[in-house]
Amino acid sequence: MSLIDSLNKKNIPNHIAIIMDGNGRWAKQRGTQRIFGHRNGVSAVRAAIEASAELGVKYLTLYAFSTENWNRPKIEVDALMSLLINTINTETETLIKNNIALKTIGDTQSLPKAVQKKLNEVIERTSISTGLTVILALSYSSRWEITKAARQLVEDYS
Repeated sequence: MSLIDSLNKKNIPNHIAIIMDGNGRWAKQRGTQRIFGHRNGVSAVRAAIEASAELGVKYLTLYAFSTENWNRPKIEVDALMSLLINTINTETETLIKNNIALKTIGDTQSLPKAVQKKLNEVIERTSISTGLTVILALSYSSRWEITKAARQLVEDYS
């Protein structure tokens, strides 16, 4: 019997959120460039998605790129955006095959147009999926979320 088989399915949460932090520090501790750590983080994301889907989790939110991350050196931000596009290109068919939907939260309009286009494509392609929903938090901050919620309330009740 596997570890997953031994778990009580009633104790599995519907929603898990992971703050993806420390990949750059991890790489620097090993004497490599920060982007090396970010690339290795993709493997951790893949494992988290696979385990969540296997366990029957409904939603997995990955806090991937905060508004503060825009303050990183341009070369690192560009590398992260490129890594995001490459990962989407590599993983889209696997998401579809495994009935996994992709969604985003955050100020995605601030992302480069190529990233927005690629995200919108995969969100559309996976929109009929009924299994796990992976939510990428991109260009997010608590202040942005609160402001957005307040504006929505005003709009809803005006």
